[in-house]
Amino acid sequence: MTSSGWHDHSFLGRLSPPARETVLRLGTPRTVQPDRRLMRQGEPGSAVYVLLTGRVGVERIVENGALSLLGIRHAGDLVGEMAVINDDVRTATVTTLDRCVVSAIAARPFMTCLTRYPEAMLALSRMTGDRLTQANTYRADAAGYEVDVRLARALLYQAGRLPEQEEGRPVVRLRQKQLAMLIGAQEGTVQKALKGPALRDLVACGRGRVVLLDVPRLARLAEMPPPPGLRR
Repeated sequence: MTSSGWHDHSFLGRLSPPARETVLRLGTPRTVQPDRRLMRQGEPGSAVYVLLTGRVGVERIVENGALSLLGIRHAGDLVGEMAVINDDVRTATVTTLDRCVVSAIAARPFMTCLTRYPEAMLALSRMTGDRLTQANTYRADAAGYEVDVRLARALLYQAGRLPEQEEGRPVVRLRQKQLAMLIGAQEGTVQKALKGPALRDLVACGRGRVVLLDVPRLARLAEMPPPPGLRR
């Protein structure tokens, strides 16, 4: 986290206080309940959304009709920007996973802001680069690792972005179906992996959540360092 309270990989976390206040003044915050669509794939892109609290899922229906979960966005992130920048239709559907507070910014003032404030354009470029890197990581993981390792890597990444705890341990509030879509696996395969010998002592599964019991061992399984702040 930055000193502002926003994650340093988020759009808002990359802005200086004056630039952040400028962006936030462009929209009006509103509360959106869980399982509500902020935007639909194929509709015109008339606004961007700044996520102030909560998480959203970014889903895309591919050519064969299958649903793919492209990623999870967290507080401080921006969604819907590509359709606005490209003056095109939405390429994905964005749905709230939690009770969220979002701020909608109309396309024209958002584009004007990017033109007048190079810092905001740079933050957007870096955020886009991070997302591309993460998408490539998931794709490479699918080719190079078994499901249990891919799960470990995805759980650590999500826990690092939203450091939430349950009884003093990190928790990732995603359903097994969502985890399966995120790593490109079948739900049944994910269920078996979470109960299998590699993961059963490292995580505990509940309804709609996975508790990380042993972060260091999970990180060794994932072949990656534990995220900052999750050394336990």
